[in-house]
Amino acid sequence: MGAYTEGGVRRVPSRLGRSDASMGRAVRQGGLTVHSRAFEPDGRTEREQAFHDGLAESGFRGRRLLNMLSAGLYDKDILWEPVWRSIGDLHGKRVLDYGCGVGDFSGALWKRGARVHGIDICEGLVTQAETSFPQDARPAPVFQVMDAHATSFPDGFFDHVFGNGILHHLDLDAALSEIARVLRPGGSAFFQEPLAGHPWVRLVRRLTPRARSADERPLTWGDIDRIRRHFRSVEHTEIYLVTPMAAPLSLLGSGTARWTTRRLKTIDDGLFRLFPRSRRLAWLTMLALWK
Repeated sequence: MGAYTEGGVRRVPSRLGRSDASMGRAVRQGGLTVHSRAFEPDGRTEREQAFHDGLAESGFRGRRLLNMLSAGLYDKDILWEPVWRSIGDLHGKRVLDYGCGVGDFSGALWKRGARVHGIDICEGLVTQAETSFPQDARPAPVFQVMDAHATSFPDGFFDHVFGNGILHHLDLDAALSEIARVLRPGGSAFFQEPLAGHPWVRLVRRLTPRARSADERPLTWGDIDRIRRHFRSVEHTEIYLVTPMAAPLSLLGSGTARWTTRRLKTIDDGLFRLFPRSRRLAWLTMLALWK
């Protein structure tokens, strides 16, 4: 395979530069190295790419109001706080931001000392992610345009894989197989994903069909059972029951949204403990997977 350079998109070698089309291809687009392999069972990847390219080109205009309303609910300090406590030090760890978007979460990983690689299907988002870091950032994050179902990384390359709302866009079994492949033995993966059961969120989704891609589907409890087939150990923690009803308070500012979210989440956590079956109505789940 050869050494993996930690110095930027253009310098990352790939195992895909073969002439055999069945193994995929590596091409250059707009100064980025774009990797692909032979995962196109139903055109899903192309549809997701077209949708997110359109969002990036429009500046997320079609999702602006939804993003504003949900800003407090997706506060990564709140959602990821338990993961940071459990995972320990990331200094020197090689990690993958799986579906990195504009790179904001990659930044959180980088600040914790990780050697960050980020992939996304959308070239515009990858470009934004790369330019969001200072040129002298060390260790320099590496961002690539890549199909998450079939990446170009070697087996066992990463200590950890992280994702925010990515699995529900993908062919779940194909994605989980790929995540397990690129994790080292004993490695772990952590994902924040929406669930299908929350009545308020289901209503919002019905009212805003153009705000999401055609293939996007929140996870079900059956999907969580499917995840167990791919990993040695799986844990999941459900987040938010009544809290989403306060989403409009995000329009009053980030401070108000964070204050409200933290306090309502405490109530939700208590309800989940008192009534365990109510977890099936949760909005989000935090997944922890061990290879």
